[in-house]
Amino acid sequence: MITPMRAKLLVRTIALFSFFLSCEDSPDTSGTVLDWRNLNLAEEWQQGSQNAIGINTDKLSAGISDLKKLTNFYSIATIYKGRLVSEEYKYGDSSTIYPIWSVTKSIMSSLVGIAIDKNIMADEFQSFESFYPNITDSLKGKITVAQLLTMSSGIPDDISYPLQAYPLQYIINKNLLYPSGTYWNYSSAGTHVLSYLLTASTNESANSFAKTYLFPKLGITDFSWPDDAPGVSNGGFGLHMKLRDLAKFGQLYLQNGKSDGVEIISASWINKSSDMTIPFNVNKTDGYGYLWWIRKINGEKMYFAAGYGGQNIMIIPSRALVVAVTSSSQHSDTYIQTLNHILFQKIISSFSVVFQS
Repeated sequence: MITPMRAKLLVRTIALFSFFLSCEDSPDTSGTVLDWRNLNLAEEWQQGSQNAIGINTDKLSAGISDLKKLTNFYSIATIYKGRLVSEEYKYGDSSTIYPIWSVTKSIMSSLVGIAIDKNIMADEFQSFESFYPNITDSLKGKITVAQLLTMSSGIPDDISYPLQAYPLQYIINKNLLYPSGTYWNYSSAGTHVLSYLLTASTNESANSFAKTYLFPKLGITDFSWPDDAPGVSNGGFGLHMKLRDLAKFGQLYLQNGKSDGVEIISASWINKSSDMTIPFNVNKTDGYGYLWWIRKINGEKMYFAAGYGGQNIMIIPSRALVVAVTSSSQHSDTYIQTLNHILFQKIISSFSVVFQS
């Protein structure tokens, strides 16, 4: 699939930097060994030590110190082998509900997966016209759920839709940038269309659906998610969540969708979400899955949710690691570049590889 990479889109994907890989597999000395592949995510995090074997304590401390010097930085949490190893706040605290912007999209993806797992939605290959048969534009009617998940629908990126009286009509009335399934382009509006399709299937908003099938399973009770004028949750952005809860969502994916042995999202959906459906280069080191960004560095795979201004949930399976970050909503390219340099050169590389990806 051809993927045009305009400068605007490159900024959104987060500038990632290579780091030196440590391939040592060391036991955790922070107490009882946890089954980090199957934690009960409805429970509070168990605390871990930054001095545990497998962690470069000095590098991690230096990285956190560097982050806290940045004006736009708000908070960071790292989960290593199932334990909350670090939790640092420059602005806010553990009770603060942060705007996470486009991290919302990755949570939308999980809800679509849950709806498909439960046979509430047939599959991701359903077309728009199967939900809205009265659509008169046959080209737009052929847009599939999968194309909305992979940002290949051709719907332009217009973020004014929440202000409209009829957002779906406003979005669908716009000309497509290209026939669906042809190219990749970032589109919050397209993800809001996905929220409409979820609501058409479930007869409830994404917010309501999440309150039943996702958030309570992770112990998430304190969040906000605005609806548009007709009552459909903003699929492109809008969620506000706590730092620890962002980490819980990331850990769910690290655990292949299970919590304490109970499936919340199928492993099949986790794999589809984190698979590089759309590569951004011939080497396939950068790409996109089902509303998740994918990156491979020296063969090591990681995937992440990313939001405007520097909001992140980063999942590095080979290191049994989840990193959650919140930042100011005041966007700065310089900050994003510096943030990611620190995350990769100091934070992520502080943790040893547990197994080869």
